[in-house]
Amino acid sequence: MQLSLPVSLPDDETFLSFYTLDNEFVSSYLQEFCSPHGTSQIRSQKALSYLFGSAGLGKSHLLYACCNEAQVNDVQSIYLDMLVLKDMPCELINEVADYGLICIDNLHEISGNSLWENAIFDLINQVIEKLHQPKLVIAANGAPNTAGYKLPDLVSRLNWGTVFQLANRSDADLGKIIQFRLDNRGLETTDESINFLLTRVDRDLGNLMMIVNELDKKSLQAKRRLTIPFIKQALGL
Repeated sequence: MQLSLPVSLPDDETFLSFYTLDNEFVSSYLQEFCSPHGTSQIRSQKALSYLFGSAGLGKSHLLYACCNEAQVNDVQSIYLDMLVLKDMPCELINEVADYGLICIDNLHEISGNSLWENAIFDLINQVIEKLHQPKLVIAANGAPNTAGYKLPDLVSRLNWGTVFQLANRSDADLGKIIQFRLDNRGLETTDESINFLLTRVDRDLGNLMMIVNELDKKSLQAKRRLTIPFIKQALGL
């Protein structure tokens, strides 16, 4: 059974657009890990990197960035979201180890599912054994020992890789991230406008990035700066 999913990755979720505060090492490590031109010390590390942390810390962004880095370097990559795949046959990933880079998001979604846990365990072993030395990057909400995986061999394999915990974000950090992303898009705003936004919307990082995209589109259409009145109008607040 072949894997055929209409996955379109955001082209603006790169390492350059990732706000690295307190996550500088993991970001630089993954960029080299996923690039054939990285330092030999990084590229010779174990074939698996595992990221964990609570929702909204940028794990998916880093996986997208890994895929974008692979694309820039002509490395064939694939992004798998277990939130989408968990109710599908696990045979879908039988040929995935043929890719140069495999990114698996939301692995915690299959915790306790014996078929999927065995399939991921088998995939990791295939990656290790492949002659073309593929790389595997996995993200989940919890550490290998605490995410609820029931297969001891899978937990052992995940711990065998290089494990990173992403730093938590304060409200002040979220404001800096929004400012950083707006600056990358050439959008001007004020601290007051950002604080206004943070007090009126869901502060999950994924939601905030969708709002940034919406404000970018609407400000371009209206040719207006991101003032508080415009944000109110654009978002219906």
